[in-house]
Amino acid sequence: MTAPETAAIATPVEQPALPRPFWRKWTLFGSGLGVAITGRNLDVAVVRLRPSGASLLAATTISDFETRPAAEWGAEISRFLAAAKETHLAATIVLPREEVIVRLAPLPGVAEKDVTGAIELQIDTLHPWAGDEVAWSWTRVSASAVLVGIVRRAVLTAWETLFSEAGVEVAAITFSAAAIYSALRLREATPASILFYMNSRSRDGSGARLEIYGESQSRPVYSAEFNTAPERALSIARAELRLTADTAASSLCDAVDAEGNTGTLAWTASLVSAVPFGTHLANLIPASRRASHSRIQYAIPMVLVVLLILATIGVLVVLPAIERSRTAAALTAEVRQLEPQANRAQSLERAIATARSRTAALGDFRSRTQADLDVLEELSRILPSNAWTNQVEVFPDRVTIAGEAAEAGPLLRLLDSSPRFQNSEFSISVVRTAQQTEQFRIRTQRRGRAGRATP
Repeated sequence: MTAPETAAIATPVEQPALPRPFWRKWTLFGSGLGVAITGRNLDVAVVRLRPSGASLLAATTISDFETRPAAEWGAEISRFLAAAKETHLAATIVLPREEVIVRLAPLPGVAEKDVTGAIELQIDTLHPWAGDEVAWSWTRVSASAVLVGIVRRAVLTAWETLFSEAGVEVAAITFSAAAIYSALRLREATPASILFYMNSRSRDGSGARLEIYGESQSRPVYSAEFNTAPERALSIARAELRLTADTAASSLCDAVDAEGNTGTLAWTASLVSAVPFGTHLANLIPASRRASHSRIQYAIPMVLVVLLILATIGVLVVLPAIERSRTAAALTAEVRQLEPQANRAQSLERAIATARSRTAALGDFRSRTQADLDVLEELSRILPSNAWTNQVEVFPDRVTIAGEAAEAGPLLRLLDSSPRFQNSEFSISVVRTAQQTEQFRIRTQRRGRAGRATP
């Protein structure tokens, strides 16, 4: 079967790319070993992933592995890894598409922690192997749906046993759709609608097949394998994805930028294997049976990252803090050196202020005594002979006069006509006595005293 004649992938304009966080690429750091079971062969690839991109370290094909002793081709893989200087890597294995049932399970409103239980309740309705024990795993592909891969447990156990006999450590066993979905989301934004194809071969030697993978707004993930004509297979895929008939398909090899003659699925599996903590890969083997990468490969990068963080903290936090501490210490020493002189200056200022206050008080008392005498003299001058006083109270701002007069009314005018008094008024009503005199009590304000207006 030949690949279909198609142009480069064309994404409809009305379906924008889904954004990826800008910091995502800086978490892509590691090496991965991918193994794809393609017909009678094993495609093996070792890829190094960095924020700048992925690079192929080595790739090989193990031919007719099922007809050979496991130890033989296992030793071949060991020599391959040794030549690539990546002997610590555990493999991510992609099962043949024909051995895996792939289902898109709609689970709207189901929380992440409840997904496993929800799938378990309906797992028997998702596969045709009634009575057979199955193994399954899932990965989230949208807010309301998960991608589920199902395989017979006997088949999964057989593959685990085979790779164990070959001495190949296995970190994950997955299926093509899950590996492709995770690999496409490692770096750049993923178009909302995509359609890829990939040539494959059946393990029973029945001939070439065409595996198709797609995504659209109507269906988060579509995966199927066909043995029909390529044009017919792509037409069915477009209909399932609700894509227009002119939506072009492209090779999966071009989509994931596989280098050289590397098997596409092996390259894809090695990409997701390189960052096991950066993707949620559907892994069909239980956690207790998974091998893990040695952490030695991350030691140097982690040390460099820690050193970089410490250097940044030192430049942005520690050095300014040290400089501030030194400046504060220098200022404190200078203050202590000048403190005796400052204390003497403050003592002199307080003594001067006290002396000034006392001098002002004495001056005010002196001026007040003379002014009060002048008030008494002025009263003696302006009061008529038929008026006399029996009480005179002199205050800083006012004078109160009590006494008797033949007529008390004219006294107000006499007082206001003086340059020392103003606003004179009776503080109580005038009282007529039996002696035909008038008792009065007058309050008058002193001009120019205690903030009063001056003439």
